[in-house]
Amino acid sequence: MAVTAVHDHVAAARALAARLPQLIDESRRTAISLRSGLHGNRKVGPGSDFWQFRPYVPGDPTNQIDWRRSARSDHTFIRQTEWQASHNYWIWPVLSPSMYWSSSDKIPSKAERTLIISIALADLLIRNGETVGTFDGERTRITSAEHLEKLAHAMLATPHSIAEQGGSIHAGRKHSILLLGDFLEFSDQGEKTGNVIRRLGQYQNDGALVQILDPAEISPPFRGRINLFDTDDQMIYRSERFEDIADGFRQRAQKWRASVRDAARHNDWLYDRHVTSESASPTLLALYQHLSERQNQSGSNGRGRPTLHRHNQQETS
Repeated sequence: MAVTAVHDHVAAARALAARLPQLIDESRRTAISLRSGLHGNRKVGPGSDFWQFRPYVPGDPTNQIDWRRSARSDHTFIRQTEWQASHNYWIWPVLSPSMYWSSSDKIPSKAERTLIISIALADLLIRNGETVGTFDGERTRITSAEHLEKLAHAMLATPHSIAEQGGSIHAGRKHSILLLGDFLEFSDQGEKTGNVIRRLGQYQNDGALVQILDPAEISPPFRGRINLFDTDDQMIYRSERFEDIADGFRQRAQKWRASVRDAARHNDWLYDRHVTSESASPTLLALYQHLSERQNQSGSNGRGRPTLHRHNQQETS
């Protein structure tokens, strides 16, 4: 068996861009099945819904005094209302050339699945009153689901390398940052890539790393003669019997995945792994639950310490 060389990722990217309307429709269908439970951030401010009573202090506006509540006590109370405060989320699909590879015509490429999860998550967040952006050259941000296609096109224009292009990204303070990709660059630029991710986690920025992998990168099904190519279609390795190197391949892949997981742990970020042969819904739900937990623990614009870490135990695959 011989593995075909990696096809032209530029052409693949253009084909993916042409399919964006269908991918957005699929993303919306996925989001609809999970659209419940995540609410906007709550904090004191202008609004019509009651939030809490607190004792009056000199300087408080007198028109905020609740005279009925104060009459039942020896103290004067202020009636505070609730404000739905939008939180900023940055979603960065890292569409490196290796993301356009698939081991079978029957399963989607990593790039396609990454976009579906990214767009579906953006849809969920926006419909809950949040602001969602991506790291294209314009730092595109949207607050309405009507502009979802604009955000999707901007996602295609995000940097393709964390190590080489991520150093100029400044996300802000107390925002949430979500990176999705195969993170193959950890195998040759691990320290440089990890440094950029650590910097993104500064200034109390919460976040998540979602590693999108082809099933062959978890458990290689190859047998016999195998030719391995890089993303420039240059053959980098030839094996007459892949079975002889399969264990070493798995061990190196485990080390690669562990380095991505450790980068997330360093920032107290969520780490999740998604395999393209599986449904996107569990991964989307894990991200959704993580964001809900961050809001519940930290309130508006805070940073939670997530307890949900899927695939954090030592891997056995």
